[in-house]
Amino acid sequence: LLFIMSSRFLSIVLFSISFFCLSSAESMFEIFQRENTLERILAHDEDKQKKLIENKTMLKNLLDIMNNQKREKINLEQELIKQINITSLEKEKRSKLLADIRSKKSFGIAAIESLKNSANELDQTIKALSIEFNQFKQVEKIKTKNFASFKGLLNMPVKGKIISFFGHYKNTKFNVKNFRNGIDIEADRGEPIYAVSDGLIIYSSWFKGYGNMIIIAHGENYYSVYAHIEELFKTKGDKVEKDEVIATVGDTGSIVGSGLYFELRHHGKPMNPLEWLTLGG
Repeated sequence: LLFIMSSRFLSIVLFSISFFCLSSAESMFEIFQRENTLERILAHDEDKQKKLIENKTMLKNLLDIMNNQKREKINLEQELIKQINITSLEKEKRSKLLADIRSKKSFGIAAIESLKNSANELDQTIKALSIEFNQFKQVEKIKTKNFASFKGLLNMPVKGKIISFFGHYKNTKFNVKNFRNGIDIEADRGEPIYAVSDGLIIYSSWFKGYGNMIIIAHGENYYSVYAHIEELFKTKGDKVEKDEVIATVGDTGSIVGSGLYFELRHHGKPMNPLEWLTLGG
């Protein structure tokens, strides 16, 4: 606008000068000469004005480009900060996850080690109970056939699915090797537990690592063990018959959920229950 006003003002001034010069000219030659001079001055001024406008437009475009670049830079900086924050958060999550995994692994290994200790304690308990049982000749109170004759014929102690088996195994989650003295049978809480044969209850109480537990003596140093029980229906000294309900399923002392842990032993030595049970029973 300033350029346009200046141009108009200059045109008015030049027109006035032109009028004065033409009116004061002494000859036609001078008139033409002065007119040409004025036209050249006006043309030169218009060129300068156009260049100024072009320069102004160019400057505006450059400013727009600079502002756009500035905005892009700000956006990039904000995005970078965002990514840094996300990376830091992910790193924190990973660290927390690793710590949690290590903690769970330590807990798992500790639990497995605790089971080993509990199994050793159970060995000692069964030995002590067998001595007590034999000293008082309570074996005579059990009217049963030779327990060994029932090998492969015993009914399942509970209705369910066998999920852990007898013998050596490796915990792949914690990379720990161990030996399982019995089997884990997955079953619903409250499901009845049956005595696999006639016998005498020599233990019916809580046992560390096994929860509520019942041990039945079947004579001739044969024993059956039932653990992770919810309700105990029999007490020490009770006589039981084959397939009699002695307890209900629970998850006391279990790390695998609701179910029954079952063992068979002879002279304190664990035997593979699958060699004694009829799985259809």
